[in-house]
Amino acid sequence: MKLKSVPEAAEYLGVSSRRVRQMLTDGTLVGHRVGNGWVIEERAIRAAAASRRPAHRPWTASSAWSVLALADGIEPRCNPYERSRAKRRLAVGLPNLLDRLGSRARRLTFYTHPATRDRIAVQPGVVRTAASTSPEHALGLVGSGPLEADLKSSDLQAIRDSFVIEERYERANLVFRVVEDQMWPFAKGTRVAPPAVVAVDLLESDDERSRRAGNELLQRQ
Repeated sequence: MKLKSVPEAAEYLGVSSRRVRQMLTDGTLVGHRVGNGWVIEERAIRAAAASRRPAHRPWTASSAWSVLALADGIEPRCNPYERSRAKRRLAVGLPNLLDRLGSRARRLTFYTHPATRDRIAVQPGVVRTAASTSPEHALGLVGSGPLEADLKSSDLQAIRDSFVIEERYERANLVFRVVEDQMWPFAKGTRVAPPAVVAVDLLESDDERSRRAGNELLQRQ
């Protein structure tokens, strides 16, 4: 029996982690409570995928990043038509777009020695996000949680070549949102993700405090 996490189920189903939690609550997807989180049998995820009809055409990664750029007051790298479309989409509010924004990156979790985690945090191309930006964005989230970061596919490969990290869900202390190199949205030298990106990453969390911090960050925007 293979068990999957909420983020893994979300990636398989092509929806947000928030939507998976809703499915678990209303019984659309069968899972089991473990502490404050959920685990889901792989066969249950496959069954849910077979039975659900997509409510909309999936967004491209470019579309998702264009919306997030506008939310942060950054001019997106797209043509005028795509910019206008991103502006219309953003008008409904980021919390209502989580299912579609999931196309922006792949979420992968790893474990490494805590000292190695701290070294990875300062590697070039690692852009901290979610709870890992608590000091910069005044999120009020304290504690030694995982390093959460956005990075390019090529930079992930460089980290795997340079450090010992083990892909896993249990006891993970690295949470990477991996963006295809050609879709990389951040300027060179960026170390901390901007507020809208951080807020969306928080809203997708399994942790209630993180989701609350994401909502509060959006309200300050």
